[in-house]
Amino acid sequence: MNNKTLIINGSPRPAGNTAYLIDILRKHLKGEVIEISAFRSGIAPCVDCRGCWETAKCVVQDGMQVIYDDDFDNIVIASPVYYGTLPGSVLGLMSRLQPWHAATFFLKQPLEQRPKKSAAILTAGGKGNQANANHHLSAFFRMVNAHGFLEHTACSPNTDTVSAQEDEHAIAAVIEIANWLNSG
Repeated sequence: MNNKTLIINGSPRPAGNTAYLIDILRKHLKGEVIEISAFRSGIAPCVDCRGCWETAKCVVQDGMQVIYDDDFDNIVIASPVYYGTLPGSVLGLMSRLQPWHAATFFLKQPLEQRPKKSAAILTAGGKGNQANANHHLSAFFRMVNAHGFLEHTACSPNTDTVSAQEDEHAIAAVIEIANWLNSG
């Protein structure tokens, strides 16, 4: 089976802990891999223009089209955790699922997204508390019809003192995620 995996990179650091774990994931994934940088893609947050209330389509044309096209089998969000949740750029990207929300609740015509697998890779300094991140990830993955991330999350929780490159547990968890995504 030839999977297509979409990775949403939530880190502003091109060579940081999150990028390192994404590289490990990419090395072990089979099939096509598409990566979107939440910080560098130019994807703007939803501005509540309500254009999607009429058409269930976003009027803003930018990198979100990759997600809107729904042409992937797996989706992974890899991100640092800031103050217990995801960075603003990731939350802004997530807010752009408003057209799918509008289709379901305003137009009463839910869009049918293909089922897909989901996973998360989180890096965090300090206490590594990701409870709020999991809340946002759960809502996003539910909206894109993706399942599995709660059982398939890798976390490097103490990057202030132990880099992801030294976190054997996180590296092993990322490889396990790749194996699961490859399993079809």
